[in-house]
Amino acid sequence: MTKNMNEKKVIDIRGYSCPISVALIAKTINAVDDGSSVQIISDDPSMKKEIEQWCFESGNIMNTVVIDTSTAQFEIVKGKGYKPQSLFDVIAFFLLGVKLHIHKFFVSLFKKDYTKCLITFVSVAEGMRAHYWLQDNHPEITYALLPVPNSITKHCGVVMGLTSLSKGKELFDTLRSNNFKVEDIYIKHRYTYHPAQ
Repeated sequence: MTKNMNEKKVIDIRGYSCPISVALIAKTINAVDDGSSVQIISDDPSMKKEIEQWCFESGNIMNTVVIDTSTAQFEIVKGKGYKPQSLFDVIAFFLLGVKLHIHKFFVSLFKKDYTKCLITFVSVAEGMRAHYWLQDNHPEITYALLPVPNSITKHCGVVMGLTSLSKGKELFDTLRSNNFKVEDIYIKHRYTYHPAQ
C-alpha cells in the first residue's frame, strides 16, 4: 500500500473508501518530515473533496491534482499543523487546547492514570466531531478526551483515552462504522504509546 519510489512516499488507496483511505493518508503523512511530499493514487476522483477537507483541517497542502478516466493522483506536502482561518477559529482552537491540557494535568495530579489505550483521528476537527457524536448518541461510553502525546506526533491533536485495548478496539470499530476518520489505536508501554496494529 505505501511504498518508497525515488525517495517519495507513494500511497495506493485504490479499492479503499473513506474513512479508511483518509486514515491511511493521515498515518503516512504523520510519519514524514514537515515539507516532505506524499503521492496518493486513488481510483475514486471524488476523493479530491475529502482530501482537500482533511488538508484544511490538518494544515497540510494539496500541491497537485491529476484526474483521468481511471485514476486520480494527488500530491500532498506535509504542513506544520492546523492553521485557523479566522479569529473565532484561533480562539476556539486555543481554548480547546487549554481545556485538554488542564484536564490532563488534573487527572495526572489527583488520579492514577488508567489510560492504557489511545484512539487517534486524522484531524482535531474530526476528533471533536466524534466526541460530540458520542455524547449525543452513546453517553454510556466512557473515555477521556486528551491532547495527543508528543510520542505520537509533535503537532496539536486530540485523542480518546480508554482503560483497555479491548475497549479501544470496540470504540474504534464503532466510530469507523459510523464513518468517522479514526486513524489508529495506540497502546501504552511504560510511559509512551505505540501503535497497536
